[in-house]
Amino acid sequence: MGSEHHDHSQVSPKTTDGRLLLSLTLNLVITLAEIIGGVLSNSLALLSDAVHNLSDTSSLGISWLARRISRKKRTKSHSFGFKRAEVLASLVNTVALVGIGLFLLVEAVRKFLHPEPVVGKVMLAVAVIGLLGNLATAWLLHRDSKNSLNIRSAYLHIVMDTLSSVGVVVAAILLMFHEWYWIDPFLTLMVSAYVLYESWPLLKTSVNILMQGTPSGVEVDKIIATIQENSDVVNAHHIHIWTTDGTDLFLEAHVTLSESAKSRTDIVLARLIADIKDRFSIAHVTLQMEFSTCTDGECSTEDLP
Repeated sequence: MGSEHHDHSQVSPKTTDGRLLLSLTLNLVITLAEIIGGVLSNSLALLSDAVHNLSDTSSLGISWLARRISRKKRTKSHSFGFKRAEVLASLVNTVALVGIGLFLLVEAVRKFLHPEPVVGKVMLAVAVIGLLGNLATAWLLHRDSKNSLNIRSAYLHIVMDTLSSVGVVVAAILLMFHEWYWIDPFLTLMVSAYVLYESWPLLKTSVNILMQGTPSGVEVDKIIATIQENSDVVNAHHIHIWTTDGTDLFLEAHVTLSESAKSRTDIVLARLIADIKDRFSIAHVTLQMEFSTCTDGECSTEDLP
């Protein structure tokens, strides 16, 4: 006998497509300004900031597209819907960020060993424009970065660029008064290392979701114990817990009941679902109720969790 319960409550998306498009436009303008400024000033730090912003523009474009796809209704061929599009976007953005970080590390080392003159005034003017644009974009995305893995990856791009812009401004001011040309590649080296450090946890999370791994912080043993503490339950097995978007949790399991519970199956099912949802904040719970899979509390090897 099988039964299923789903909680279909949804949180309305807080970041509108308009805000994402505005952020994308801001970053495109910043990117063009920094590419021109980087070439004119011969600043690797400014060009690295431009590359970051170019990745931000791509990141925001992918995020915008992914959000539109994720809101599509479920179909027979996509019964879980399209929310995982945002996780795919997060993975693409993070991999791109790692690639850019590695490229800039190599370039920074090369230029650090062979410093070249940099025009500080041009570098400073363009860096200030970039900093203001990045601050505006970060403000637009900050609140929603806490609720979406997709937006969080895009927001991380912006934060990296904001920090980079601050460094470029400071470096430009120093270069205006001192010929410390090594500051330019040194700054690039530091920012790139930080980008790689911050990208790793996000990359692991995205891959874990796509591999349908058990979400971080979910204690499977405690969930099994909660099910089995019910006096009508003989055994809980085939436990699967996953998430499609990093927010909503899904659980499915087989639950063997005692013969005496046959007349109260619906009541036991409702109680188990309520306990699981209340204690573990799992939105979608599917329980397959059985009476013969296990004997004397022991399940066959294929039925173990």
